[in-house]
Amino acid sequence: MHVGAMSLWEIALGMYPTSHFDQFNDEPFVIIAIWCFNIMTAVFLLNLLIAQLNGAYDAVYADMVGYARLNRAAVIVTTLEQVSEKRWARFIQAQKFEERLEFNEGDIGLPGGLQLTEPSNANPTTVDAIRRFGGSTSRTMPWPAEE
Repeated sequence: MHVGAMSLWEIALGMYPTSHFDQFNDEPFVIIAIWCFNIMTAVFLLNLLIAQLNGAYDAVYADMVGYARLNRAAVIVTTLEQVSEKRWARFIQAQKFEERLEFNEGDIGLPGGLQLTEPSNANPTTVDAIRRFGGSTSRTMPWPAEE
């Protein structure tokens, strides 16, 4: 059995001596089996090649994205070096980082951010992930019972 499997692999890889193919002329079933094995082997090896190329592409793409971000950061740093201190201070003050951000109506959040709104159907959620409890923030006070 192992000699037959080795012969099939030699045929599929083109290493089988052509002089031995004369033995198969009398056996049509063997020729059909060899052709089927060759086709399956070719498909398998092509799929393996495609998987290898896909993995290599993913690695190269990840590196490309990283290098693009580094280039963008370098452009930003060189541009910021040219901005005057007075203009930078005016920009920071215009961002109003000291003001608290409103999460919901009447729910004043943390300062130091930029508030962006998005359409409500962009990221639908059925359960709110942030739970807020009124009252003291003392460590000795127990958490309220959940509903």
